[in-house]
Amino acid sequence: MTGRRIGKTELILQATENRKRIYYLAVGAKNRDRFYSVCTRQYPEASKLRTDWEVLFEFLKNRAEVVIIDEFQNMIHEDENILNISQSITDTILKDSKLKLILLGSSVSIMTSRVLDYRSPLYGRRTGSTDLKAVSFFNLGKFFPVVGIKELVEIYGFADGIPFYLVKIDKPFWQWLDEEIEIKNSFLIDEVDFLMRYEFKDVSTYRLILEAIAHGKTKLNEIKDFIKVKRTDASPYQKPDRSRNGQKSCSNY
Repeated sequence: MTGRRIGKTELILQATENRKRIYYLAVGAKNRDRFYSVCTRQYPEASKLRTDWEVLFEFLKNRAEVVIIDEFQNMIHEDENILNISQSITDTILKDSKLKLILLGSSVSIMTSRVLDYRSPLYGRRTGSTDLKAVSFFNLGKFFPVVGIKELVEIYGFADGIPFYLVKIDKPFWQWLDEEIEIKNSFLIDEVDFLMRYEFKDVSTYRLILEAIAHGKTKLNEIKDFIKVKRTDASPYQKPDRSRNGQKSCSNY
């Protein structure tokens, strides 16, 4: 499952609420050790095992029904070989097992290019997939049943149907937004950086381009002059990446 702020974690947790599951949120380092700790907390007898991915999945395959690894792109950042290890686990240990391995990731580009792409070691190993989309405008009224059409349009213009934002709006939209902007630690302050860091290593130039657009600079020369770089230096940042389809999908391995 890929996508940012779309509610993928909550969806999976709700869907597997009554199943024997292991949920692990991947971080930037020591993921194998941390995953081992999660397993031993749920199954104390696992403490006798080696800290090894394949050993742990061999142990889990007859005990757990679902293993959920959230923010899988962090494990790829830490050790790219995790893709080959995951292939080995899928092809051998889980081949005749009922255990489901679900990978979640907030970076659409990494999950698409490194996990779902035909060049990935995991290519062709999905047993099922479901597109996960933002809330459509026509369903927005279910979040705000007493709100008029004009305000629904304004909310949609702000939130684009992303559940993470929709659930935060608990007052008339403009009143809520005015108050939120005044909060020193509002989520809005760092939200753009937060989203861009999932896709790009260096977000500084992208921030400048967005700032230029916010100031009404929409032509390449205007943006170049605003951020004070050469035209050729700014152009690559404004080209769409054709390899990213932007789909939110749920994949089981």
